[in-house]
Amino acid sequence: MPIVSVIIPSYNAADYIAQTLESVLAQTLPDIEVIVVDDGSTDTTREVVAKFANNDSRVALIEQTNQFAGVARNNGMSKARGKYLYFLDADDYIENTALEELVNAIEQHGADIAIAKSEGFDNTTGDTWTIEGALNGMDFYRPVAHADYCDKLFQSFIGWPWDKLFRKEFIDKTALTFQPLRTTNDALFVFCALALADTIVCLDSVLFHHRTNNKNSLEGSRAKSWNNALCAIRAIGDMLGESTHGKACLNSYYRWILNYSLWTIESLPSAEADAYLTEIEPVIHAIPQNAEPNLDPYENKLRELLDLNRAKVISCSITALKERDKALCDREKFERALEAERLQYDTWRVEADQKLAAVYKSHSYKLGNALLAPLSKIKDIARR
Repeated sequence: MPIVSVIIPSYNAADYIAQTLESVLAQTLPDIEVIVVDDGSTDTTREVVAKFANNDSRVALIEQTNQFAGVARNNGMSKARGKYLYFLDADDYIENTALEELVNAIEQHGADIAIAKSEGFDNTTGDTWTIEGALNGMDFYRPVAHADYCDKLFQSFIGWPWDKLFRKEFIDKTALTFQPLRTTNDALFVFCALALADTIVCLDSVLFHHRTNNKNSLEGSRAKSWNNALCAIRAIGDMLGESTHGKACLNSYYRWILNYSLWTIESLPSAEADAYLTEIEPVIHAIPQNAEPNLDPYENKLRELLDLNRAKVISCSITALKERDKALCDREKFERALEAERLQYDTWRVEADQKLAAVYKSHSYKLGNALLAPLSKIKDIARR
């Protein structure tokens, strides 16, 4: 039995999947299986994968009609034999120690899930950056119990699977699957896995490289399926409400809904943003008023402005609030800097006065003044 099953959904990824597979097959943990599920590609993706499968018995190719990545991941998961599950996108790649480090961390700390850091890279420019928003406020290289992260789950992790390794026994027990959606099909699986886990472990290492600015990726076309996120939001809320572990994460979930909605109405075109707002309104109004007493003012403002039913009005209001807060912050910084300069000037002036007074009182000054006195009288006589 392989230690890790690597499941890769692929759709028109012929330009990138060779690099992806090479990074997986070069792992320092060799005992793996790689299941590529082709989602009805119309390019040469299948041919590229088939060559790898012919040369390495660890690679298997499964084909399906185009049903998107969620269904592809489920199909791959149903064939997986490994002790652990790892889901990788067909245009990303991983460090050659990634799987070994993740497995070691899970086994050393008895965790259900291991998570590590990621780097983004622009497919066109080659620019790279550390991906923010993942592992915020988390401790590294120690077991983290559910109670220690449940209140910040949605703020500390991102709802994609490729920076995480899952214990298969745990996933089988929870019966979690990916949603059959065009986009946002991984959020339910990932967030609910984190919500139901007893223990996780986090690694302070960049092990994954995520490609952006890929013209074939669905990531950049959310406007075509904006309502998929709503399906995920509702399903996540329903699942969280079904267990004690899940209920402990609800406040974090509510906060995530508000923040995600702010981002959505600001990033979608006007028509789609308004449609999203209409659909999300009852979800937000259903959030208990006392659910999260520490919500930022602009997050509470979203709930207050929902009755206007205009996404762009809300967006402008939110932006105005943020700009106001920034202006106040900048003004406070300026005033503090000005006060610091004034205090420094006063300090220098006091020091100068003290030094001058000390000079006047000194014996050398008095002696010099006495010696100069006759010269001053001679100068006065000469002027006459």
